[in-house]
Amino acid sequence: MDIPSFDALRDLAERDPEGFEALRAKLIDDCIRRSSTRNHRRLRGLQFVIDARRRIARSPMAALLDLQAMMYDSLLGLQYALMFQQSPYAQVATESARILPFPRRSSLD
Repeated sequence: MDIPSFDALRDLAERDPEGFEALRAKLIDDCIRRSSTRNHRRLRGLQFVIDARRRIARSPMAALLDLQAMMYDSLLGLQYALMFQQSPYAQVATESARILPFPRRSSLD
């Protein structure tokens, strides 16, 4: 399915918000279906997160800023992976710490 022009999408969003959302969902689903089969689950999971964040946002602008921050965090992870040739999802090693034991208190205290 071809993506309509920006002006056509803007007009549809103003005229028929429900129709716009239906078209948006159809275009996203079409894009996921055309992607590699091995990516379907990950893409559907990512779209679920995006939809959830849009739904709980106070306003469209808040949703935009939240999703922008999400993409920026992902970009930083990829940049880190390229710079240090590690997986962006790998656990970062922390320094060891001395664990202090605390004596157990009786339940009557």
